[in-house]
Amino acid sequence: MSGVSILLDEATPLLARVKSAAAAQGLALVGARAVASLVKDHLYGLDSQRHKYGSHYYRQAGDSVRTEVVPQGAVVSISQIGFRLRLFGGTVRAKNVRLLTIPAHPDAYGKRAREFDDLDFSFQINPKTGALQPCLVRRAQTTLKYSRRKGKDGAVNISVRAVSTLDAVVMYWLTPSVTHDADPSVLPYAEQMSLRAVTAMRTRLMRATLRQARETGYQDPEKN
Repeated sequence: MSGVSILLDEATPLLARVKSAAAAQGLALVGARAVASLVKDHLYGLDSQRHKYGSHYYRQAGDSVRTEVVPQGAVVSISQIGFRLRLFGGTVRAKNVRLLTIPAHPDAYGKRAREFDDLDFSFQINPKTGALQPCLVRRAQTTLKYSRRKGKDGAVNISVRAVSTLDAVVMYWLTPSVTHDADPSVLPYAEQMSLRAVTAMRTRLMRATLRQARETGYQDPEKN
């Protein structure tokens, strides 16, 4: 995970028990895969807790979890855009545009403002801040239903009636920058990840030791 380090002091003696660098990398990968599984489950759980509308951000983050071998061992990465910002916090400023568009309505989440063709620029009071703020407002809309009826004289009569009406609503707030607070809860606790990795590595070593012992003629006394 970019910017996150987990020190596995208990893993050092485990790695020292293997006989080659390749075997050490393989053991490190076992630990990394165990951590990746834990992180995925955590992110999927967050998605079910926090998702209200949009594109299931945390499920996408879980789907983006990957493991790979590196010269120093193995790493777990999350490639979902914006995840680092949620984890560490920070300020996002508009680049190449004058203002950022911040979704204010469920229909706006997961979509860009340009995907709508019925937005107008306006100033409205932001209920979160109580201040007047520029925004993009979706125009009021009325859905009409047309019906045709043929009269006794053969003439066709057309009637029109409104079947639904949508009031004008703020879709996006516009701002030059937005600051996010750090949220460490988007990842499991470091102690949880460390324990999961070390447990998986120990289990792999135990299996390898038993397999090697049986190949050299060792007999399990419990089976005699």
